[in-house]
Amino acid sequence: MDTTHPESPDHAHSRRGAFKLAALLAVLLMALVAVNAPVTFAGTSGATATISAAAQTSNSTNSSIADVAAKANPATVTVLNLQQINQSGPFGDNGNGGNGSSNGDVVPVGSGSGYIVDEQGHVVTNAHVVAGGADFQVQLYDGTTIDATLVGADEYQDVAVLQLDLASGQTVPGTVSFGDSDAVRAGDTVVAIGSPFGEYTNTVTSGIVNAVDRSLDTGSGYMLPNLVQHDADIYPGNSGGPLLNMAGEVIGMNVAKAINTTASFGSEETNIGFAIESNAIKSLVDQIITTGKVARPYLGIRTQPTMQGQGVMSVETGGPADTAGLQAGDLITGIDGQEIDIDHPFINQLIFDHQPGDTVSLTVERNGGEVTVSVTLGERPAETA
Repeated sequence: MDTTHPESPDHAHSRRGAFKLAALLAVLLMALVAVNAPVTFAGTSGATATISAAAQTSNSTNSSIADVAAKANPATVTVLNLQQINQSGPFGDNGNGGNGSSNGDVVPVGSGSGYIVDEQGHVVTNAHVVAGGADFQVQLYDGTTIDATLVGADEYQDVAVLQLDLASGQTVPGTVSFGDSDAVRAGDTVVAIGSPFGEYTNTVTSGIVNAVDRSLDTGSGYMLPNLVQHDADIYPGNSGGPLLNMAGEVIGMNVAKAINTTASFGSEETNIGFAIESNAIKSLVDQIITTGKVARPYLGIRTQPTMQGQGVMSVETGGPADTAGLQAGDLITGIDGQEIDIDHPFINQLIFDHQPGDTVSLTVERNGGEVTVSVTLGERPAETA
């Protein structure tokens, strides 16, 4: 995000200089020479479903890691992101003598992981896995692929839902259910399944929960909240894959790992992984399946972060902030009495703590004085190209 997005700054404060957030999207075929390389992903095989959590908690069974994997593997998939590539050589043939991709072809550029949550074929993954995609394919556990359609995504919590394009009478190979992430404790055994580098599909790793209720600086002006920290090995391509408890329930979705940027020879992999808590995912998935989107609050301003707060650069005519009297040049220093600071970013307070229709009280510095502006939040419009 940047200042071309309402309520979005173009810089973010960094809390942990020694580590950076590394999304686990496996980027493939980005160079021109690789665009024409073979891809190792293969081919085949309604209504809104309620995503229900099973009653058992993470340590309530005697299942082995292999048992958990056997239960969840049929529902765990690889997601292939296809985009339009417009590169060409001096003769309009991509420099390959007429072989390979031509201008405007849709080709695979990246992959991630995902999991099937209902019999209708809804697949949950990360929003960053499907970002920019023109088309999508999903590789099933048995190696076959099937086309999929994007139902909707929420960039803030990094959740997306795809719909498998099932043929008449075709069924899904398996489903997984959401567990209660509030029951997860540090020390619980967890199992991660995903497709490292888009090649090693349905790779199973295990570890323990290290901590809960973590958050990470996204570098886009807000903290990604609602994270489980764990040490099961995860790699590029694991993004969107499930983190499971020993009952085989999804208690998280792998999204990132920490990279040590102070290592002697550049960045160094760590064994610190992060997954979005299932309880933060479930309601978003239900919204997306039902409406195709997640309703997020909206002020109608463009902002720039400062050391003192959030500077208002412009105000959308007729938007909620304009109606309430917010002005360009204002400095927002607090929301509902909570100061905006490194631990309470503006975006987090606005997006994650409120709903469209809520009325918020903004503390604003204006012309050397302080005023309070009461704003009734609108609904954030869909992003446009």
